[in-house]
Amino acid sequence: MRLNLTLQLVTGNTLPCNYMYELSSCLYRVLNEGNTEFATWLHDTGFCKEKKAFKLFTFSHLHIPRFQIEEDRIHLLADYVQLTVSFFPIKAIESFVLGIFRNRRLEIGDKKSHVVFEVTAVEQETEPTFTSCMTFKTISPLFIEEQFPDSNRTIHLSPSDPKFIELLHLNLLDKYRAFYNLEPNPSWSMSHLAILSPPKSKTITLKAGTPQEIRMKGYLFSFRLESEPELLRLGYAGGFGRLNSQGFGCVKIIERIQK
Repeated sequence: MRLNLTLQLVTGNTLPCNYMYELSSCLYRVLNEGNTEFATWLHDTGFCKEKKAFKLFTFSHLHIPRFQIEEDRIHLLADYVQLTVSFFPIKAIESFVLGIFRNRRLEIGDKKSHVVFEVTAVEQETEPTFTSCMTFKTISPLFIEEQFPDSNRTIHLSPSDPKFIELLHLNLLDKYRAFYNLEPNPSWSMSHLAILSPPKSKTITLKAGTPQEIRMKGYLFSFRLESEPELLRLGYAGGFGRLNSQGFGCVKIIERIQK
């Protein structure tokens, strides 16, 4: 389930450049007001399989037509912005999720600056048809990390790293296990990635200014991915890679390729 929201600026015009954590918190507040039980489950639990949990929920950056950057602030020079919010399709939640965003006010920001938006339009996209080879463009950074449990060390991988597609594929398989509570078909082949534009790194700070502050480096780029259609559906609707509910891994479809 994918919603495209049009947000009209009501008060304020300045956001922190790193606003994704604040935007994530705002969206959870909206969901909580619509259905506390669902929002709590989504935030605290999600879909679980063998100690791995996935929210299967993601969202884009704010699409701001005109803006100006000054130090760590972004000044909005337009009256409207666009936001995409995406959930893996669950029929039981569609009606309430669609309803809670209509005519809603969203307050986003930190202690230094914030803005209030009003949702003036909610467009639900028709679910696309998925093929085994599709072209995507990221509308929020795609984040993959390699973990080394013995040393607690992690590396934030670039799409050009050979490990990137391997871990992306394993992540999709884990999401499949968690959502369907089934093992993937052993005949499914390894996913193949073709990078179609130079990846641009984007570091997002989560929980900025707190002892829990952490910096995550994701990448913005266009890519072609060959994989099982159901895995591509999971990635498109719920997010590719990791930290999807923090605003990573949201994509739009550029092309479907019949093979």
